[in-house]
Amino acid sequence: MQLLDPTVALDTRACIRAPLLDDLSGRTIGLLTNGKVNADTLLTETAALFRERNSCTVLDLFSKANASAPAPTDTLAEIAERCDFMITASGD
Repeated sequence: MQLLDPTVALDTRACIRAPLLDDLSGRTIGLLTNGKVNADTLLTETAALFRERNSCTVLDLFSKANASAPAPTDTLAEIAERCDFMITASGD
């Protein structure tokens, strides 16, 4: 019998958080749905609150083709270029 160790080495990549936004007024929001049922509804309803309370602009919804896979790099780059912050949601 051969026993295998299922653990992996720790991820040593340096991760840096984006700076906090000091004010949400007039900011532009990107929305990324994972394609599951109700994710787009959750995102649009949440974004509507930001629009109403902070006069935010909301971009058209971006989506992933596969809920279990990461968003494509070019999609994330486009969202980052066009908005101040992004909201993502998972439905079901």
